[in-house]
Amino acid sequence: MANTTGLLSRPERQWRSALVLGWPLVLLGAPLVLSLGDLPLCGFRHLTGVPCPLCGGTRACAALADGNFIAAWQLNPGLMVLLALAAVHAIQLGFEAWSGRRVQRWRVGVGAWRAGVFVLMLGWVLRLAGLV
Repeated sequence: MANTTGLLSRPERQWRSALVLGWPLVLLGAPLVLSLGDLPLCGFRHLTGVPCPLCGGTRACAALADGNFIAAWQLNPGLMVLLALAAVHAIQLGFEAWSGRRVQRWRVGVGAWRAGVFVLMLGWVLRLAGLV
């Protein structure tokens, strides 16, 4: 249960630290996944023949790991918006883990994540309609 003092408990600090350290490792693992060959990475696409909103995400993460931001954007712009939000949120969580205090002033909130998901879904609809 979260306390109301603004101070973080030890497990809360550890959870934040794990997230801050973990998601970049996943991002950097994308090139390794792609090196395994022609695997069906998207179960939705494999079953339906229709790309899902995250299709292109593994290749986009691999492009980011290589420093190719333009290619990553072209592969899935909606996902890039979510990854940018994740990066900002990770900075905030890292600061909280380091300081031991909750940050409210510049907290990445639910509204920002909803907007990011909206952009992801909009990009998906435009891709399905053949407009991008």
